[in-house]
Amino acid sequence: MTVGAWVLVIFIGLLSIGAGALIGSGQNDGQGAIIGILIGIIITGIILGGMLWYYNSTAAGARALKTQESNFNNGINRKVTVYDMEGDVIQEYEGKFDVEYDGSRILFDDENGLRHVIYYPTGTVIIDEVGK
Repeated sequence: MTVGAWVLVIFIGLLSIGAGALIGSGQNDGQGAIIGILIGIIITGIILGGMLWYYNSTAAGARALKTQESNFNNGINRKVTVYDMEGDVIQEYEGKFDVEYDGSRILFDDENGLRHVIYYPTGTVIIDEVGK
């Protein structure tokens, strides 16, 4: 799971366990607080199970994990190939970097700290992840 998902699960867990204990503490016999805490733990377990399923069983979850990996490791090993309109290779870049893009350009800083901006409406850019 991503760091943000863990923070959310911990926050919801603490909130639901605390709320359960607070609500259950109104019972005179003391068992209400224990039952409230158990209900909070069950709710947290269900949420945790759902999030683990999401990140391990869906494409969107896998992309979120890959994005986090790229952010924490200063990019992913990639190869960028730039082609002109006729399909000839103009430039190739290879290294560990994170790529940012919008409707008209691709931006990345290479391992030497040099910034590259590629405007691609006049050609094609292919970005592949290189195996480790």
